[in-house]
Amino acid sequence: MKKFEYQIIRYLHDRTTGEFVNVGIVLFEPTGRFLEAKMLNKFSRISNFFEEFNGYFLLNTLKHFQKEIRSVNLDLYFFNSSNSFDSEKDYNLSDITKKILVQDDSALYLSNVKYGLDLDAGKALDDLYERLVDKYNIDASKEVHTDAYVWTKVYKAHFDRLGITPRLKDHTIKTHNDQIKFDKAWKNGVWNCYQSLSFDLKREDSIKTKVYKWSGIIKELESSNEKMNLFFLTTSPKTSEHLNIFIKDTLSQSNNDVKVTIIHENEAEQFARNVKTAIEKII
Repeated sequence: MKKFEYQIIRYLHDRTTGEFVNVGIVLFEPTGRFLEAKMLNKFSRISNFFEEFNGYFLLNTLKHFQKEIRSVNLDLYFFNSSNSFDSEKDYNLSDITKKILVQDDSALYLSNVKYGLDLDAGKALDDLYERLVDKYNIDASKEVHTDAYVWTKVYKAHFDRLGITPRLKDHTIKTHNDQIKFDKAWKNGVWNCYQSLSFDLKREDSIKTKVYKWSGIIKELESSNEKMNLFFLTTSPKTSEHLNIFIKDTLSQSNNDVKVTIIHENEAEQFARNVKTAIEKII
């Protein structure tokens, strides 16, 4: 058995919500002189879920990363033609990848280095790609709903039909430690901000992680000097009433500055009507 190192390549669509998708694997097995990356080569599945998604840019970036990985492999083990790497030094995977993909504020980033054992590094790469990338990039017909999907497929049609969508604008709230941006908001004395959230997820731990994350964001919003009404436009877990109760109890927290309201998909049309009435009162 040979020990190898690998990193998951991820596309982070929205830093506020934390939504990401695994788009590739890079694997390094030093004793066998194996360094390779395996990437998505189609973006149609991802574009089903994310609005304003630049798939061509993502694929070009992934192709460039893969090309650089293969070039580094040659430099390290065969030609030693690069000034960036010393063939006599023992490298770990992060030494290599951090020179290719700088960890900054870009949408593409690498996970921490992970480790495994296998007789065949190539088969290990294929297996990791299938389990960590291909398995989760399933199409929209299988009902993997992201936050963007919730807005586009559940709420937006009602907002569009009632003429509300053009009245919404971006609004950023400055908190004690951060700036939190909402792309659907309007003001009538206080800001009314709308955030679509999907809780129609397959795994219970994924739902709970998402709830706890937004509970933390609410706490951070409370540190702002700005009052706001925060509306979560949601889809709910389909098979678990106790999770619905957990979501409501954890997120329905309000104080003098931040009032939180959860809207369910069966309330979408009536909620849109209420928003239209409220907006018309300030015109």
